[in-house]
Amino acid sequence: MKLPHQEPIRFVKELLEIDAEYAFVSCIFPHSPTLAMVCEAAAQSSAAFAQDDKNITMGFLVSLKDIELLNNLVYDNYIIKIKREMVFGSMSEFRFELLNNSTIYATGNLVIALQDENSK
Repeated sequence: MKLPHQEPIRFVKELLEIDAEYAFVSCIFPHSPTLAMVCEAAAQSSAAFAQDDKNITMGFLVSLKDIELLNNLVYDNYIIKIKREMVFGSMSEFRFELLNNSTIYATGNLVIALQDENSK
């Protein structure tokens, strides 16, 4: 996946699957993640929907809402299931779930603003 992040902040490892609605992304953390790390990984996972767009140069996390920790974060690897809920101009709202062995550990919504090459 195209991301500017480097270790130790790059949590996304691999795009596992994508269709018209959802993307499934493998994430590995250096240790059991905090909720803030999960939110960053979800924001990174949203890049799955921009992989074919050659004009996108940068995305910015604009807001988080309804972030909920459902189970204790005990593992260092998870799958993020992410869905683009709404697109308004250069901004998109996403809904994510953090999964491990079909258990949901966290959920939430985030908004990403994209900057394309023409707006620099």
